[in-house]
Amino acid sequence: MRQQAVSAQPFVYAGKIVLLAALYFVLAKLSLSLAIPPGYATAVWPPAGLALAAVLLEGNRAWPGIWLGAAAVNFTVQASMAAAGLIATGNTLEALAGAALVRHYIGVSRTFDRGEDVFKFVAVGAAASTVAATTGVASLAMQGAIALSDLAENWWTWWQGDTSAIVVITPLLLCWSVRDAPRWPADRKIEAAFFAIALAIVGYSVFGTSAAGHDFEPLPFVTLPFIVWAAFRFDQRGVTATIAALCAIAISYTVVGRGPFSSRPGNVSLLFLLAFVCAVAMTGLVISAIVGERRRTLEALHRSRDELEARVAARTEELERANRSLHEEIRRIEMLERSERRMNEFLAMLGHELRNPLAPIRNALDLMRLKSAGDSTHEWSHGIIDRQVSQLTRLVDDLLDVGRITSGKIALQKEAVEVNATVLRAVEVCRPLADVRGHALEVLLAHGPLLIEGDPVRLSQIVVNLLSNAVKYTSDGGKIQVSVAREDDDWAAVRVKDNGIGMSASLIPTIFDLFVQGERSLARTEGGLGVGLTVVKQLVHMHGGSVVAQSSGPGMGSEFVVRLPILTQRPSTSGPVSRQEPPLSRPRRRVLIVDDNHDSADSLAAVLRALDHDVRTLYEGAAVSAVAEEFQPQIVLLDIGLPGMNGYE
Repeated sequence: MRQQAVSAQPFVYAGKIVLLAALYFVLAKLSLSLAIPPGYATAVWPPAGLALAAVLLEGNRAWPGIWLGAAAVNFTVQASMAAAGLIATGNTLEALAGAALVRHYIGVSRTFDRGEDVFKFVAVGAAASTVAATTGVASLAMQGAIALSDLAENWWTWWQGDTSAIVVITPLLLCWSVRDAPRWPADRKIEAAFFAIALAIVGYSVFGTSAAGHDFEPLPFVTLPFIVWAAFRFDQRGVTATIAALCAIAISYTVVGRGPFSSRPGNVSLLFLLAFVCAVAMTGLVISAIVGERRRTLEALHRSRDELEARVAARTEELERANRSLHEEIRRIEMLERSERRMNEFLAMLGHELRNPLAPIRNALDLMRLKSAGDSTHEWSHGIIDRQVSQLTRLVDDLLDVGRITSGKIALQKEAVEVNATVLRAVEVCRPLADVRGHALEVLLAHGPLLIEGDPVRLSQIVVNLLSNAVKYTSDGGKIQVSVAREDDDWAAVRVKDNGIGMSASLIPTIFDLFVQGERSLARTEGGLGVGLTVVKQLVHMHGGSVVAQSSGPGMGSEFVVRLPILTQRPSTSGPVSRQEPPLSRPRRRVLIVDDNHDSADSLAAVLRALDHDVRTLYEGAAVSAVAEEFQPQIVLLDIGLPGMNGYE
């Protein structure tokens, strides 16, 4: 099929050339009937417009059809083959030159899109027409067909005829050759029919009546509203068709001696006609271009508006989705906050409820120790119970501290604290636990005192928690090292290092989170709540410091490093560097115990009585004032959370 199409192309091309030559010949013969004496030049030469349109549409390869048609028509007029060939060559060169100028300065696809392009096209037509006019008049002069005195007039007439044809015929053919032109709706077609009838009536009224003895030159311009009408309603195709129809009406009636232009003698009437044709054509094309520009601008604005609306709608939808997601996220966060708040409240309540039974247990243990002093079996049992109660107390304290820290209820009682002394106190607290496990506990202190500003109780709690963890997660007979050093002149570093079970790389980033613990196994029986390190981190941050965890991996031990800012200048309002506990004195004291927990109050009273103190016990706050006034206690141990009347009241 492809080979057949290729072989058919020469025949198609030849057919187009023959058709173009025939059209050129027919239009030329019709135009010669409108020739201005001596009969070789016409006021309008439509073949010139046809030739330029053919080259613009088909390319330069259309030139043979132009040359053949021009040669044939000129040979029928001139007996000389040479003159006919020269004139045909001039007509062909005119079309080729005009097409080249249009392509270079305007562009074929948008020849009449803008008003400035219309003026450029008229200038191109005027320039290209000089080629055919010069060649044709020169050929006729050489043949003696035109007298030398008539050269200028014939050249001028020839040039105007070609120029007017290019301005009228070429736009008509180019606009109507567009294949994708929009179809007119039914109401537009009806309007077009009414328009054609009105144009014919007005055209006959202006150009079809006899004008002998009258001066009607301004009358033809009443047809200009039709040009404007066509430009606004029927696009460029309607405008070019209207221009061609008006020119045809004006020329046909003027040639037969009718209309306002026929009142002038000779060539003057045709020159007036030519001026009218050019004025109508240029006006129509310019208005059509301006209307087209306006229409395209409006279409572009509408497209931009639609695109903007689509973008706004899409963005609005995105924002709505994001807003919905945000609301869902807010609801989720609020639920998490409520859950966290309930959890903190539960932890505080749990810690309080767990601590209540611990007090009487501790009191009973102390009482048993006082009563059974010197019995090794009892002392061993007391040691076990004491250590387990101390461990349970620390767990409960951690639970309470987590609740207080997260709710912001912890207030640090800051003063100047010496780090070495704080570490030593913490070591003494944890040494019994380490001794039971057989750990070697090594302490390396800094040279000279290191002062920091902090709460001594909370700072000791930090070190105790770290040491307790090291003792708990190091196998029996392990090694634990506590060191204090000055770093970068501004920081006191406390390091707690062990050779225990270590940590995996995935555990280290979350080791300070609440309830996070190392992986449990059957071989690891040590428990814990996973809150001690959380308390450490929060307390360190409250002191303006930092804490990090390090480990080379499971089974490789762990190291925790706490860095706290050194107090460079001791504040005047600070307390002593280290508080010395006053020696215990044993004078008999009057002690009033007020606690709604009967076991706690009674057990504490029993311990104090064993120490030879005078003790009164109350279980509610209402009678405190009366008993205190009568008993005159030296010490009052008062529970804050009493029923009916709290301790503050």
